[in-house]
Amino acid sequence: MTENVNAADRHGHTPLIEAAKEGKVEQVGDLIRRGAEIDARSNKGKTALHYAAANGHAEVIKTLLEGGATVDVRDRDGHTPLMLAANYGCNECIGFLVDYGADPNAKTLCGNTALTYAETNCHPDTLELLKRLQRAKTAA
Repeated sequence: MTENVNAADRHGHTPLIEAAKEGKVEQVGDLIRRGAEIDARSNKGKTALHYAAANGHAEVIKTLLEGGATVDVRDRDGHTPLMLAANYGCNECIGFLVDYGADPNAKTLCGNTALTYAETNCHPDTLELLKRLQRAKTAA
């Protein structure tokens, strides 16, 4: 009997979401190859990319993006993976997300941006990186 790669638990977490959350890059790649729905959502509207970004798993982010994950996907509150990476100060994650087209100027339903989260959570290096990215995006 074959495992259902898209089976969700009571929180809406699929095996791909769990693997991304835990930073298991090889398992993430295997699940994608086996047909896992890359943008499947948890009960909170988060995807594997959200969980990888929130937990600082840059290589998982890269694997998901290479597999076709939607870079600016939003959860039910309007958070993008970039906002979650900024919230936790993961500059490497931010780099991958922006390289794949993440919008540093995107706003949540409450009007917050990735910059807001970096500033609120005292990540000065992340704040400076995002300011540079916003200027570059505005100038483009």
